[in-house]
Amino acid sequence: MGSLTLSYSYLKQLDHRTIDLVDTRQMYVFMQFENLMEKFLEDKRLEGRAPGTIEEYRFRLTEFGVFLKENNLNYQDLTSADISAFSRYLFKKGQKNQTIKNKISTFCVINKWMVKEGLLPEVIVTDEHYPKITNTKRIRRLTDNDFKQFKHHIDGLQPNIRAAFYLMIGTGCRVGEAAHLRPVDVSLRGGAVYIDIHDAKWGSDRTIPITDKEAAQIVWRYREECTIDNRPLFRVSRRTLQWYATDFSKKTGIKFHCHLLRHTYAAFLTEKGVPLPTIQYLLGHKSLSMTAHYAQSAITDLSEVTAKI
Repeated sequence: MGSLTLSYSYLKQLDHRTIDLVDTRQMYVFMQFENLMEKFLEDKRLEGRAPGTIEEYRFRLTEFGVFLKENNLNYQDLTSADISAFSRYLFKKGQKNQTIKNKISTFCVINKWMVKEGLLPEVIVTDEHYPKITNTKRIRRLTDNDFKQFKHHIDGLQPNIRAAFYLMIGTGCRVGEAAHLRPVDVSLRGGAVYIDIHDAKWGSDRTIPITDKEAAQIVWRYREECTIDNRPLFRVSRRTLQWYATDFSKKTGIKFHCHLLRHTYAAFLTEKGVPLPTIQYLLGHKSLSMTAHYAQSAITDLSEVTAKI
């Protein structure tokens, strides 16, 4: 009985040691990939990638690192099957196909970098790993009534939040771009209000006017009363602005998020007959096709091409 007890006790200790060994190996694998990721991000930073792009890469690759850790995988031993497993892993977490596609695309970027650095023999990501996007929703803009209701809502908010949303209304800038602006980035030139956008997504830095008169007046009035220092112009984070957007949606029942203002801006300009290349520059899009995708929500007047009988 004593030897049996001893054997059972020994096996229990061995089991605990085995678990500890597995946990240690998992953590080591994760730290290895984390160090690799930092080297990759530093290279992309030196290439001139925008800070927003770098952070998006970091967010997506950290999730991939967690996947490696949970499955006890070493990045140097990855196969095509592992990428498929990662895709299924994201799908089981309830992520949408477009989100999964974006994350696979980010891994493809670091995969190519690893091949260049001699860390992997070949690129293992193929077109087959990307989930099919079969139900792409048509871009929509705010209806005139919803837009009017939104403006009425933000007119009751504190001055900095109100001005930030009017800036997005009048320029179509991304919510992160609005949150990162400094007082010196807003200037008056020949009677028009301009903003200088720096460190933008996909390197889309640009100097653009606020094209809506009411928005320009509100932003400039706020800017004149604002203390000039190194703090962000609106003293607010991107997440805080997104919270206000969600709050508006909850209170009114209108489906709304900050990016919808960007769609609406593109639609309004299209309806006014502004050329797509001009809209592309204002929005900071990489391609004209993306601008055309945004502009599809414009209300089209067919009266001039409609044949009457």
